Amino acid sequence: MYLIIVGAGEIGEKLLNIALKNKDDVIIIEKDKAKCDEVSKKYDAIVVNSDAREKETLIEAGADHADALVTTADDATNLLVVNLAKTLGIKSVVSIVNNEENEQMFVEKGVNIVGNPTALTAEYLYRAISRPMVKDFMTLGNKAEIFKIAIPKESKVVDKVVGDIKLPKGVNIIAIERNSEIIIPSPESVFKAGDTITLLARKDKIDKTMNILFEK
Repeated sequence: MYLIIVGAGEIGEKLLNIALKNKDDVIIIEKDKAKCDEVSKKYDAIVVNSDAREKETLIEAGADHADALVTTADDATNLLVVNLAKTLGIKSVVSIVNNEENEQMFVEKGVNIVGNPTALTAEYLYRAISRPMVKDFMTLGNKAEIFKIAIPKESKVVDKVVGDIKLPKGVNIIAIERNSEIIIPSPESVFKAGDTITLLARKDKIDKTMNILFEK
């Protein structure tokens, strides 16, 4: 994959590191000369000291054959860059949106958006406090979540079949992970201690679901 990253701040640099580990072809654009020099010394990547809001910069960065562009700057800069990227025909355009009030402007341009990283981190931290048994989660809009939990050996559901566990309406078990194996559950599937369960649930049903699966 040929990837253009706009912004060599903390997020842009971490993204660069991941992309290089995946052996992608990456070019990163950054206005700050000192930051460019710092990133150039740390990574084997092309770092361009220029303004991505200028069409010529994106053209020189290889927009004509780029598979994707990600912009990680402030919302005003991001909006200008993604607009240019779209006019230049870049296939996949992704942007961080720092202020949720601006999200619709990006959506209208057909851009895949990522919410404010600070807010996302805060949400994960709060979840780690309020529901420490949840191993990972993803919010789907305002009403549902996909999340993972590990079944403790003390749980009443251990050695019970899925079909016998009466979960609330609006809750579905998507997968069971056991010893590196992924099981697509059927009503006859059996829960074992240590299983990691992936569920899709309405937000207002999560606490009740947790009570059922963790009841001793």
